[in-house]
Amino acid sequence: MNQKLHKDLSTLFEFFLKQRSNPPEQFTYKPKLIDKPSFFSVRELQHHLNNPLLKPEWVHLKTDGKNVLSDTTLHEKIVQRRPLHFMDKHIIERELRKGGALVLEGLDLLDPNINAFCAKLEEALPCALTNSVAFFSQTQNEAYEGHADSDDVLVIQLSGKKTWDIFEPQQRRYLGNENQTDYQLGPVQQQITLSPGDVLYARAGVPHRCHTAANHSLHIAFDLLDRTPNPDQITKEANTRYYHACEQPYAPAGQVIDKYIELLKSPEFQVAVEKQTKEIREKNARFREQVERASGVRFLSKFK
Repeated sequence: MNQKLHKDLSTLFEFFLKQRSNPPEQFTYKPKLIDKPSFFSVRELQHHLNNPLLKPEWVHLKTDGKNVLSDTTLHEKIVQRRPLHFMDKHIIERELRKGGALVLEGLDLLDPNINAFCAKLEEALPCALTNSVAFFSQTQNEAYEGHADSDDVLVIQLSGKKTWDIFEPQQRRYLGNENQTDYQLGPVQQQITLSPGDVLYARAGVPHRCHTAANHSLHIAFDLLDRTPNPDQITKEANTRYYHACEQPYAPAGQVIDKYIELLKSPEFQVAVEKQTKEIREKNARFREQVERASGVRFLSKFK
């Protein structure tokens, strides 16, 4: 990656490195880390939403607690016998005028600066792939209810204000995180209101619920998704090895388990998992290079 980081993102990256070197138990809140952030704004958000190639899967739209976007907004024109798809943006315009909340996924695919920043985050993590998401909301409408993320999240407030109710940490998990009830969330432990330039680093398993504290709010969340080989991948490899060197027939279940655990702890298996982790990191790095090339047509600038 040769893309130079925007100055705001360089500052944000230094903050991230400090959190990684001394991880907080729950979260770190840093007010006014960046004075008047300029790498992304409501203007850029609108520009991306107006992209005629944008499809419904990029956008999550919610008004009065209901999701209001579907594939019925996708249309096509046949050119040279090939369909060119485009999205009807009237629904987005209508719901935003009604006070709706909007989430735009895949900012790293749309913005080279953000893609370069995601690449830096991933280089600093053991094995991760970052999602970058823009959240725009208005008073009394939020895109998501109370929830806990499965991975650490880095958040920067860009416009308006957003109040975060933060609850006691839960066991990190991949299931049962979304749409948590008041009972599941428990009592509010702390309340923080983010203004433009404020940054929040929240650890995995820390439940939170957000409220728009002004007429609008825009923030970007960088989801630091752990891509270290998961139990499914590890078990698949372990099963393959066990089937090639299994326990004696009719062995008691406890003996089979002991044999399986012995295999998992063997140096050979550990090396195999480390190799797989390295391959995932290399694949993620190639992905970032592919995204960089997606916005790599610069030749025409000589004719401007």
